[in-house]
Amino acid sequence: MLHPYSLKTSQGKLIGPRTQADMLAFQAELDALRLRVFRDLGASDARYVITLLWLARGFEVAGRGLFVLGGLYWPLWCLGVLLLTIAHLIETMELGHNLMHGQFDWMNDPRFAGKQYNWNFACDPVDWREFHNHTHHHYSNVQGKDRDYDSLRLTGHRPWSRKYLLQPLISTIAALTFEWGVAMHNLQMEKRRTDPIGTQARMARIWPRMRARLLFTVRREYLWWPLAAMALAGAGAALLSQPLALTAVTCGMAMLLGNLAAGILRSIWAYFIIACGHFTDEAHTFAEADLVGETKAQWYLRQILSAANFRGNVVLDVLSGNASHQIEHHIYPDMPSIRLAQVAPEVEAICKRYNVPYNTASLPWQVWTVFWRILRHSFPGGWLNLTRVQLPGK
Repeated sequence: MLHPYSLKTSQGKLIGPRTQADMLAFQAELDALRLRVFRDLGASDARYVITLLWLARGFEVAGRGLFVLGGLYWPLWCLGVLLLTIAHLIETMELGHNLMHGQFDWMNDPRFAGKQYNWNFACDPVDWREFHNHTHHHYSNVQGKDRDYDSLRLTGHRPWSRKYLLQPLISTIAALTFEWGVAMHNLQMEKRRTDPIGTQARMARIWPRMRARLLFTVRREYLWWPLAAMALAGAGAALLSQPLALTAVTCGMAMLLGNLAAGILRSIWAYFIIACGHFTDEAHTFAEADLVGETKAQWYLRQILSAANFRGNVVLDVLSGNASHQIEHHIYPDMPSIRLAQVAPEVEAICKRYNVPYNTASLPWQVWTVFWRILRHSFPGGWLNLTRVQLPGK
């Protein structure tokens, strides 16, 4: 007999463990794998995250320093943008995102404490932990619950309207302004018509903190750093008997434009990396009704089906915050990111044994499937990719 939580795709294909015994065995194998890794955590994992912190700081200093030293001399300015972008990606993707999951809380080092870490990003950590750690991770790809997934029409099960014709344009704008969109995500402004009272209450609770964070970020990146660059360049020009005003203004503009360019590049990269983790053509969609009575084994199964990996090297892993192993991250959100590549082959093998699809491909291919899925569902129809509970006898 089928287990009550056997899953069935819209195409009629049964996936996942078929019996109660198989479901429990599936959970037991994933639990045992997690336990084995956590028992092995130690000095090498600590060295990794400490090294990353120093790398991020070093790249940031080098990048901003090149804006001051090189001014608008474009080869040095471009190198500065590259270095600052790398610093931002390490800080946001591999440090901030993963630390706030509590992945290195076991170190008892306040620099890496998940509830205290304050990243170099416009989104307030309190808001991030609320809408990402709790809402997104618990309700991954669940229609009506996962707001990351509901921001676009990605399934034929969702009714179409003319506004979805703008999806490609909206996605482009979202990629370019991702940092600022994420910073304001927790306001849930899409509910202002359906729940005006709740929206007002949420605004009153969140907006003062969010506004302060946004203003601080804008001032830091586009006022304080450019002014600091102008002061340093002006002092250098005075010592070298160079035109003081011209040098100061040139270096100040180089800093401002460099910060802007690095911020946009981080936004574009982060948008597509995150999209490749959940918006690919093989990522499954779920109904809220099927969460009733969900067990840990069933949660594991849903998390695996809602996520997607992409293949790459160590550099790609770090710059993507190890979102290249999104499947493993979603079943083990508090596992140090450096360990995800280690457990990925074992997770894939477990999935194979229990008839669970394991979605992985190259990064270019996953980017293409995300692009095509967004474009296809901008028009009527689309893929019927809702995966539902299959009750015995039905």
